[in-house]
Amino acid sequence: MDIAERMKQWQGKVAVVTGASGAIGAAVAKELVKAGMIVCALARRRDKVERLRASLFDVAGNLNCVECDITVEEDVKHAYGWIESIYGGVDLLVNNAGIVTKCLLTEKNNTKDLYTTMETNIIGLCLCTREAVKSMKARDVKGHIININSIFGHKVHQAVPGTRPLNGMYPASKYAVTAITECIRQELIYLESQVKVSSISPGLVEGDIVANHTAAGNDLVKYMPKLRPEDVAEAVLYAITTPENVQIHELVIKPMGEFL
Repeated sequence: MDIAERMKQWQGKVAVVTGASGAIGAAVAKELVKAGMIVCALARRRDKVERLRASLFDVAGNLNCVECDITVEEDVKHAYGWIESIYGGVDLLVNNAGIVTKCLLTEKNNTKDLYTTMETNIIGLCLCTREAVKSMKARDVKGHIININSIFGHKVHQAVPGTRPLNGMYPASKYAVTAITECIRQELIYLESQVKVSSISPGLVEGDIVANHTAAGNDLVKYMPKLRPEDVAEAVLYAITTPENVQIHELVIKPMGEFL
């Protein structure tokens, strides 16, 4: 049975995708809508989501843009409250929103960047997960939580000697996502929930982060092998279509030829 056939179990169900205005989030939202899901895209940039919505033609009505800053608790609660009032609740959460800042940990005047990274990549993820689990458990659904992690959540890569390190706080935040995924798994068992949780860790992906590094003058990133956002979206579909007794806890995907 192929993925398209297995995705029939999700038709008509509700997915929340955070960071849907970015490259990976947009690709995930698009594939879920095409598979028959109702997608609520949480994003700060409505214009980007609306452009994606317009490209979906006859299924555009299944993509909703919900303006939300996931680092603000009241925003998150309001978004989930709206989803519950319109659709009854959430069946799938894709925690995709993330940020990379260019500051070094040892730089002065970097406090704002440090907080921004942690609040987006960790706190926002936790807030969205908390509200999703609340919705899923109240309705006793066989839901799924997907955390879009990174290979940087498993290894801090060596900087090229003599060049400015690019790691900053990003690997620390993604290591946290690796730990949080396991903590959530254990909590769901304790709660006797039927909800699955998976971490998907892609290597370098063409999109917003790559563009930012290239614009900053990091030519090395420009020539490195890359995944497409659609590759990550396909990994999400794979993770959510396993048999009931199978839970993909960690899935690492890398572009061919990646040397990190």
